Amino acid sequence: MIKLLHLTLLSLVCFKAVASPIVSVRIGKSLKNVLVSGIDLQRHLLFNGDIKSYTGKQTVKFNCQSYQNLNSEKNKPRLLATLESKTGLINFGSEKFRGQFKVLTNPKGDSCDLVNDVPMESYIASLLNKEMNSNWPIEALKAQAVAARTYAIHKMQSQQVSKELGNNAFYDLESSEKHQVGGNFFDSTESTISASKETAGEVLALENGEINPIFFHAKCGGKTLRPDQVWKNKEKGYQAVNCPFCHSIGSKGWSEFISFERVREFLDWANRNKIVSEKIDRSITSFILVPDHLDRFTVNLYVNEKPFIIEKAQFRNYFGNVSFPSNNFYLKSNRMGLEISGEGLGHNVGMCQTGALALAKMGWSYKKILSHYFPSHVLKKLY
Repeated sequence: MIKLLHLTLLSLVCFKAVASPIVSVRIGKSLKNVLVSGIDLQRHLLFNGDIKSYTGKQTVKFNCQSYQNLNSEKNKPRLLATLESKTGLINFGSEKFRGQFKVLTNPKGDSCDLVNDVPMESYIASLLNKEMNSNWPIEALKAQAVAARTYAIHKMQSQQVSKELGNNAFYDLESSEKHQVGGNFFDSTESTISASKETAGEVLALENGEINPIFFHAKCGGKTLRPDQVWKNKEKGYQAVNCPFCHSIGSKGWSEFISFERVREFLDWANRNKIVSEKIDRSITSFILVPDHLDRFTVNLYVNEKPFIIEKAQFRNYFGNVSFPSNNFYLKSNRMGLEISGEGLGHNVGMCQTGALALAKMGWSYKKILSHYFPSHVLKKLY
């Protein structure tokens, strides 16, 4: 067992992708203190040029509140320091990462962010165990690898990590559900490494070579949606596609109830945020819901006998993903409020991961899986 573990770790350490670009991933946010440990660390303070090397296993601490006066421009982060280890591995808390760490001032200046600079294929190999399941068929993992790599490459090319920071950030994307959830060194397994290595450099692109963000979600429940049906932003090449494949895996559906009091609050919110084209009277004397269906992405209703159309994604946007686990649902009105019945899990845009699992079990290749969910995209090898 010890020998097997040693060989596994050795294979992970030796795994390197040729010409794999470096992706910068934020792994820590708004930290009052940053504790980084490792063997033979080297720390470089960028604001004064101080370089220090540590022999053996050491821990380096940053008291982030002491750097508040370094933010020369309001709401713009500043690069404080870089840290790396001769071993190629470095620790943040209980987790071990490949590559280099960067310590930044948070845009507000009262804390720090921690960024991991890591080779793309190492990032993808660890991500697969977080965004999917390393025990799933290799073709499903390879489809996920291409989708996640494309999203990361798009973020790197666009340099628009957030609306607030634009291209002033020192990272490409963050490890969270906002972008995609990355893993650490020990999240890489033999199967995820193979999936990354066998698709190394491959991304989805439009026929003209343009790379736009590729989205994925846990389970669509029967049909995927376009980005503009959920987030308003239109992305070239997206189509809503049927996906009957995920029905056979996992739970069949979910249900929820929203009281009329909460519906009133939702309509008031829709008013304030101009979700509806016309103003809804705050004094609601009558409420009629037009019969709804699962395959519709808008809700038709009458408030005080005036017709309104509201996109279903706005219900999930307001009530959250606990009350609305997916954007695939239908509403039914009763005397107390709204009954919600839905299927799927996630935002429903792009690749259905459960559907990819089902297709891989049916013998589909990762290329065929991706062509189903992204029929207007083609595979392109960047490196």
